[in-house]
Amino acid sequence: MFNRKILIVTTSAALLSACASAPPPRPVEEVQVREETAEELFAKGVDAMKAEDWEAAKAAFSKAVERDPRLANAHFNLGIVAEKTGDLAGAEAAYKGALGADPTHRGALLNVGQVLRLRGAFGDAIVLYEKALESNEFDVDYLNNLAVLYRLEKRYDDAVATLRKLLSRTPKNPEAYKNLGLVYMDQGNHRLAEFVLVEARRLDDKDAGVYNNLGLIALHHGERRQALSLFSRAVELDPECFSCRMNVGAVALAFRDYEAAHAMFSKAGEIEPNAYQAHLQDGFALQGSKKNKEAAEAFERVLRLREGQPDAILGLAELYYGPLGDLDRSKELFNQYLATGDEAKREHAQQRLQMIDMKIQLGQQAAQQEEEERAAMRKSSGGSADLEDMDFIPESEEEVDFDAVDGEGEPMPDGEGDPVGEDDAPAPEADPAGSEEAPAPEVEEAQ
Repeated sequence: MFNRKILIVTTSAALLSACASAPPPRPVEEVQVREETAEELFAKGVDAMKAEDWEAAKAAFSKAVERDPRLANAHFNLGIVAEKTGDLAGAEAAYKGALGADPTHRGALLNVGQVLRLRGAFGDAIVLYEKALESNEFDVDYLNNLAVLYRLEKRYDDAVATLRKLLSRTPKNPEAYKNLGLVYMDQGNHRLAEFVLVEARRLDDKDAGVYNNLGLIALHHGERRQALSLFSRAVELDPECFSCRMNVGAVALAFRDYEAAHAMFSKAGEIEPNAYQAHLQDGFALQGSKKNKEAAEAFERVLRLREGQPDAILGLAELYYGPLGDLDRSKELFNQYLATGDEAKREHAQQRLQMIDMKIQLGQQAAQQEEEERAAMRKSSGGSADLEDMDFIPESEEEVDFDAVDGEGEPMPDGEGDPVGEDDAPAPEADPAGSEEAPAPEVEEAQ
């Protein structure tokens, strides 16, 4: 425990009077102020987390680990706070700090694996879980999460073997059946996928993830309305289900119900602020609603989370080409897309670049013509008049509508030239999301 001394001078009010009989001043008093212990700071951090005061929680847990770096749960909760505020790098460092203090900290191990998955570092997460299983061969969450990662790496045989191992020990595990269903779907075996998902629903008919994944089966069969019903049921059962909300939003976006799609994607982004897919699809929903500035902010958020993400670059390029009206920025973004984007859409990007060059050239020509007309007017008026001072427009002058000219110089029919998400350059369809691993605990009390 560390103590520090603060000198406090107390002054009598009598000293302020002019009375000759004023008492002598009191002596200086020394007051000891006790610093908070790591455990007390940890408790403050937990209270702040419960109140969702993330800044206060971060400050308290940071001080707690300064006081006692061995306090693994303080590191762990610091990681939770970092995730809540969108700081993936900080979350990963904090969880690794918890593992440094306690290599057996299960919550930290599960969560650092999920952070690695969010970053797309599937291989690193696989190594982490494989090592954890060496000392706990049948841990349910490790096995389920490892199977998810094998699936994402397209190591389907390893995923199936891992889930069968899990089911051999816990045959009534609905999470395992859900993940097995996703593996079979990825392999194109939708009949077998539906069979195991129905079994999962039999084991737990209140599991939102089961309905979510059955919705994916319906979507595969082209039954969009049934899929929407199943996804919506999943959201009813678990309003915090990220993948369920993403899938409702995907179907709404396909139906061009942009407001409903935005409601789902924006909430999904709140649930998992580091999942760039939620912000990307929200950008397309906002773009469809003509909320262009908000759409641009969503795409910029994607690029902060996933630098160089092609669909966000294309979405921004279209916004600056059209409603936001910044041709130089649009040209820069389309050129970026040509270097990284989908080959099928590069032709569209190239056409846009040609249009931008044409618009810039026409704009320069118009500016030059205007300057020449100004000069001619000055000359005809003896150099004393300025076109801006004249209250008329020459009858021969016509306003050029650059947005109504296509690549051949012909007017475009109404409705063309809309941003991505509309007919001329459709947004990528939102990838349906499967319900996967079981979450780790969010807050642990001090041991």
